[in-house]
Amino acid sequence: MAPQLTGAPGSAAAAGGAAAVKPQFHHYHHHRLPPRHHHPPSLLSKLAFWSVCSLSLLLAFLLLAPSSAPAPRASPDSPRRSLHAHPDSAATWGGAAWEKKVRASARVRRPGGRGGLSVLVTGAAGFVGCHAAAGFVGCHAAAALRRRGDGVLGLDNFNDYYDPALKRGRAALLARSGVYVVDGDIADAELLAKLFDVAPFTHVLHLAAQAGVRHALVDPMSYVRANVAGLVALLEAARAADPQPAIVWASSSSVYGLNSHVPFSEHDRTDRPASLYAATKKAGEEIAHVYNHIYGLSLTALRFFTVYGPWGRPDMAYFFFTRDILAGRPITVYESSGGGTHQTTISRDFTYIDDIVKGCIGALDTAGRSTGSGGKKRGPAPFRTYNLGNTSPVPVTQLVDLLEKMLKVKAVRRVVKMPRNGDVPYTHANISLAQRELGYRPSTDLQTGLKKFVRWYLEYYNPELAVKQKQHGSSNGKGSRGRNGSTSSAR
Repeated sequence: MAPQLTGAPGSAAAAGGAAAVKPQFHHYHHHRLPPRHHHPPSLLSKLAFWSVCSLSLLLAFLLLAPSSAPAPRASPDSPRRSLHAHPDSAATWGGAAWEKKVRASARVRRPGGRGGLSVLVTGAAGFVGCHAAAGFVGCHAAAALRRRGDGVLGLDNFNDYYDPALKRGRAALLARSGVYVVDGDIADAELLAKLFDVAPFTHVLHLAAQAGVRHALVDPMSYVRANVAGLVALLEAARAADPQPAIVWASSSSVYGLNSHVPFSEHDRTDRPASLYAATKKAGEEIAHVYNHIYGLSLTALRFFTVYGPWGRPDMAYFFFTRDILAGRPITVYESSGGGTHQTTISRDFTYIDDIVKGCIGALDTAGRSTGSGGKKRGPAPFRTYNLGNTSPVPVTQLVDLLEKMLKVKAVRRVVKMPRNGDVPYTHANISLAQRELGYRPSTDLQTGLKKFVRWYLEYYNPELAVKQKQHGSSNGKGSRGRNGSTSSAR
């Protein structure tokens, strides 16, 4: 907290009493002054008084002003800004009551308190963080951790990259499941040190990041601050903690960049990123290796492949396609060079949120211990990297077909060549390593996952339409299917 000023220098002298009868002496020069009630203050003394007041106000402003520079503003054409705390969010922490909440949320609740995990989840109000810490649809991570008696504490700064109200809604889900979300920034070293001091975490699930490939063209520094500086701040806090936690963190399939070998394997080269987002995630993997090598931190990087589902991110294609189709606005479908068939349409390895969470839980459960003590390495520690995908790439045109069918609205499509904005033509995960070592088995196909997302979207944003579609579906039965087609040939 910023120091509070209790008074302005010189204020006592300026408020001299009118009833004083004894001669007074200047504090600095010790020369005799005439009684104040005989002579009015001189112009010089007035100037001195106001100079001292002005100086005091300036000093107060400097001491109380935030230490960080103001967040850069993105282009007015962009609906998003940067990974900074929302101005309406007064992030405060500290104090006995706050520490009590932190301890209660992070406390292991298994019988005897043995064998359980105490997990700090960063980015807990973000999409994956919310599901990894709360469990909204199906068996998600915090729900699973809570059921077996593990402790979970969230950390999020509720930034304005997209509507913070959605993040507050996720945090409300977390609160109902008994997970407390600390309102603070991952780059706040003092806050991190305090959290590790208050709660001796056994594990960290680090999901806080500046996401999105295209937004880097608008605000590149936000990616460096969050994905590089934020990661280093967390690793510094973890290596100094006693005990050191094991860390599982979210990398990205974007690190494969311009790699043309499919499916993408953890053994493929990742030194040709196509976007700044990918470059910061790749930098994070290299930085993690350094902290593993020098300080003995147990580190596991999870390369997520196009995660989707309820409570998702509004900047993802499936989300804003749904919004724009319902509003009757055109949607843009990108094609790679080579023609207009499905073979050249952009394809993604869409992975449903429940499957991603299973991978996160598997990584936490199998993470070996960190070996450092007092910030010094005592022996080798695990350093692992896994792909978490669905291993079934789907053309984006097929995604639109499914949305048309589920929303019962025809999309207005604009098919254009993919610009050089950092996107890649396709992603496809080789998940054999995660299958073998984490027991990772994705089980949700795109049609099933999208149906769950659309149901949530309508209930959250348009409950009246959700009721109408439900009634329409029950009355028509099978006859309501395929009104707008489910494949490109039906368009």
